[in-house]
Amino acid sequence: MSFLDLQLDLELLQTLAENGFTDATDIQKQAVPAIMEGVDLLACAATGSGKTLAFVLPAIQHLLDQQDRPLDAPRVVILSPTRELALQTLHVIEKQIALTDLRASLIVGGVPYGMQEKDLSEGLDILVATPGRLLEMDDKGWLDLSVTQMLIIDEADRMLDMGFIGDIRRIAGLTPISRQTLMFSATLEGGQVEALAQDLLNKESRSLTLASPRGVAGHIKQSVYLTDNDDHKQAVLKALITRKDIKQAIVFVASRRQVDTWVTYIRSLGIMCDGLHGELPQGERTTRLKRMRRGRLKVMVATDVAARGLDLLDITHVVNLHLPRRGDIYLHRAGRSGRDGSQGYAWSLVDSNDWLNLNRIERYIGEKISQETCPGLEPKRAMPKEVKKSKPKKKKSTAAKKPAKSKPKKKR
Repeated sequence: MSFLDLQLDLELLQTLAENGFTDATDIQKQAVPAIMEGVDLLACAATGSGKTLAFVLPAIQHLLDQQDRPLDAPRVVILSPTRELALQTLHVIEKQIALTDLRASLIVGGVPYGMQEKDLSEGLDILVATPGRLLEMDDKGWLDLSVTQMLIIDEADRMLDMGFIGDIRRIAGLTPISRQTLMFSATLEGGQVEALAQDLLNKESRSLTLASPRGVAGHIKQSVYLTDNDDHKQAVLKALITRKDIKQAIVFVASRRQVDTWVTYIRSLGIMCDGLHGELPQGERTTRLKRMRRGRLKVMVATDVAARGLDLLDITHVVNLHLPRRGDIYLHRAGRSGRDGSQGYAWSLVDSNDWLNLNRIERYIGEKISQETCPGLEPKRAMPKEVKKSKPKKKKSTAAKKPAKSKPKKKR
């Protein structure tokens, strides 16, 4: 389906075309018309399926359809779990409203309060925010959500994982009961998202599930490369990361210290590379992401701080140097590649330390990931058909043993 079939204004269609978007993805085909009808919606779709445009386009269209425009408060509020995702969402919005007179702004931590108070006081149409900082603005008396017509909760599953459920309920309470509420999630695992939806969405709401909550999108090819040790893993990474078909890649590691180690190694190969982890100051994280978006970096080495919400459109490959322990985290890592339906690749370099995690992930996604090798770098050790979790050894009792009873001596 073309975006022309979605009854969008010419300003939106033109900006979509200028940014290379012509055909709608599955989530966009179903979510955009439903949202434009005004219904509340709970939508579940795989990471990388185009969820952001699925709610941004109808939200902007809703604003363009209105003649009255209150300038003192936002009509659309979008909640994001992290500053990075909020900034990514704002970038998408700014591209789509470029030919309109609509105004959008960002309220997140790490930014001076005065600048954000000025944005709120000058009036805006769309507000993108993280829950904690938004409530801080309310505590200061700077926030007015009394005319909010649309409340959008992005990455709802991540919100609940991060403990934002109370904040979300409080923010919803600041908006009119008549608002339209939209919830988007990559998974409905555990039932918490659906329980929150029952509280926030009206009875006439709809639910969309576009893919298996535990499945990797079909346009992403997954591969496992078995490695014998760290030196072998380094050699395999070199063979893979220097391939010419890689436009940009994210290399996932387990810790901040490993970020620095692997950045140094990848730079030694003559590849423009930088690192991303949670302990970096927000300004530095933003700078590095800008360099990635502008094509000045080919590889970003990251911890799982980058696994959710980083909408870097040119990421073609994801490399797991260390597998996560949870299958859902693996899904979100893999979903960083192949954005908006383009071909993507998720490569996992697995040694004996990761065998158990690989089994967990394959059980979670319900499929075996194909094993491949690099010519000349074949592993010497094969992965067991079944890896069982080793049982902890029983500790020897330190209690003093009772002395054995001495046998009576026989009388001669």
